[in-house]
Amino acid sequence: MNLAGWALADLGLIFAIGSATITTLYLLRMRRRQVIVPFAALWDRVTRESESRRLWRKLRRLFSWLFQLFLLALVCLALGDPRPEEWLREPATTAIVIDTSASMAAAGDEEGNTRLELALERARAEVDALGPADRVLIIAAGSEVSVPAPITGEAGTLLRAIDEDIQVGPGEADMPRALLLARNALFGRPGARILILSDGALDVPGLAAVGRCTSRAQIEGEAQCDVLELGAEHEVGNVAITAFAARRYPSDRDKVEVLIEVQNLGTTPARFELRVTADELPVGGKQLELAPGARVREVLPKLEAARERLVAELVALPGDAESAKSLGPAIDDRAYAVIPPLDPMEIVLVTDGTDLFLEAALLTLDDYVRLSTLPPGEGDAGHELISTANVVFYDIADNPLPDPLPDTNLVIFDPHRLDKSPVPIPKLADLAGPRLSEQRKGHPLLTGVVFKDVNMHRGTSFDLAPGDVSLVSHLGAPMVALREAEHGMLLIGFDPRSSDLPLRTAFPLLIANAVDYFGMREAGFVAAIPIGASRELVLADFGIPGTDVSLLEVTPPDPDPNDDVTPEPLRVRAQDGRFRLRALVPGVYTIAIQDGGAEGSVVQVAVNQANAAASNLESLLDEATLPEASRAGEPPEPAPLTEGPLWTLIMLVVVALIALEWATYHRRKTV
Repeated sequence: MNLAGWALADLGLIFAIGSATITTLYLLRMRRRQVIVPFAALWDRVTRESESRRLWRKLRRLFSWLFQLFLLALVCLALGDPRPEEWLREPATTAIVIDTSASMAAAGDEEGNTRLELALERARAEVDALGPADRVLIIAAGSEVSVPAPITGEAGTLLRAIDEDIQVGPGEADMPRALLLARNALFGRPGARILILSDGALDVPGLAAVGRCTSRAQIEGEAQCDVLELGAEHEVGNVAITAFAARRYPSDRDKVEVLIEVQNLGTTPARFELRVTADELPVGGKQLELAPGARVREVLPKLEAARERLVAELVALPGDAESAKSLGPAIDDRAYAVIPPLDPMEIVLVTDGTDLFLEAALLTLDDYVRLSTLPPGEGDAGHELISTANVVFYDIADNPLPDPLPDTNLVIFDPHRLDKSPVPIPKLADLAGPRLSEQRKGHPLLTGVVFKDVNMHRGTSFDLAPGDVSLVSHLGAPMVALREAEHGMLLIGFDPRSSDLPLRTAFPLLIANAVDYFGMREAGFVAAIPIGASRELVLADFGIPGTDVSLLEVTPPDPDPNDDVTPEPLRVRAQDGRFRLRALVPGVYTIAIQDGGAEGSVVQVAVNQANAAASNLESLLDEATLPEASRAGEPPEPAPLTEGPLWTLIMLVVVALIALEWATYHRRKTV
């Protein structure tokens, strides 16, 4: 115990002066009051004291004198401001950075405590060890950085923030911003120290930020940086949905195709059910089993989903405890998708007008396509209709094909009828009266199409390169070929006018399949937006020409549909058709256009975690990132007193003793 206030010599002088004053007051002879009584001898016998009572009276006065000296000694001790040895260090200011990313929801020990609970327990120990001059700042590092408690020495405020305001959220920890905030807050403060409480499952920027923090701690004047890994040695399973997207079929708007990617990020095999629902009604699902580290991409075709919202879930198998355990934290076991209305495809038919069967086959798709026709002389790549088309059909008989061909999806009939064709797949041979004897089974372009016994006058075969697909052949010679690239090219090596194919049901089916196939390639899957504090979005991606839009209203998803609290819409500014979305909660966000030509339009966008790095529970901190000197040790011992210095308690004792003496005086126990 040491004195941080007045020096011992000064206190001795004060105590000597005070003791002399008190003693002098006690030595003063008390003046007795004169009372006239009628018979002095009688009162003298009544008031005569025995020797023992006289002795007690003297002792009582001595006790009162010693009591006053004791009070004086306590006051002098309070002036000296006594402090324990552990308080005789320089004041410390600590920024406790708590990782609240999705991985912190995983189990951290054998007792079932989560990694976040272990972090909060250590944070409480740090607060309990505060000295009277110490200060603490608490920072929560999630997808968005927050400050549950500013710099303060009030233990009650800090503990309330730890218990009430820190929760696990989806996505990665924005550790660079959190550590930058901590460093700036501690600048110029005595005993600056940053304590990072994390499981080490960080992304690349987060690992780099921790590395910079620990390396800067070696520089004089920089804050000391300590890192405590939590739950890194405790193995736990986790399966996550890392991708979820959906698209409608161009030829069947009431059916969708769903793409789901699931990854086992744990160290044990996982068994579970993948379930897809639309407005809580099941539309598809599948049981899966994944080895550790395995990833599977499932495509669920032709699901009945007239609704616009889909939810994918990973569900444990009934009665299988190991299945539930292998799924890990539930925060990444659910994903959302929104299927916007599918615009009609832009189809251009370049024809000389003699093939009415082809035009009729395209016209039967009028609900799904916008058909435009052009004469052969206007079918070059520079034409406005062709530059915006999704698919271009060329059926131009004896007319030459444009050179170069348009950069879009193409269906070309009899491309080598004339010499010097610009088609990239060369001709193999001319065929007279060929028979279509073989066709590729299972290819979506040939669904329901049968070419058997098709008669034709002439045709050509193709010399395919590696990667090209032979769909229909004549004795092994490809006559219908597909080349896959950024845009697809379907080549049909004969003129339908010189065959009886247009008279068969296979012909309109082939045309519908081609439109459907290229439409699926062009539209693509409608993917969800990943979690993020601020994402820039383009209105044109939602089918809204929004260059004149300046104000949007964004309604976040309802985290708990069972309560009566409805999320308040947020007003967001837009400029040049772009706006920024603050998406911190998974779900479906509703965006309403408030002005401009598209005023009143409403679109929806799905937001998911869908991030393998955020779901990975393995610590990525190594010796290079986290040297041994930067690893946090055992929690500090709690301070003897956390509410204030010892002199406060001493003065409270003095006040209590004075009150006690006052009460005993009035009860005639003390003088």
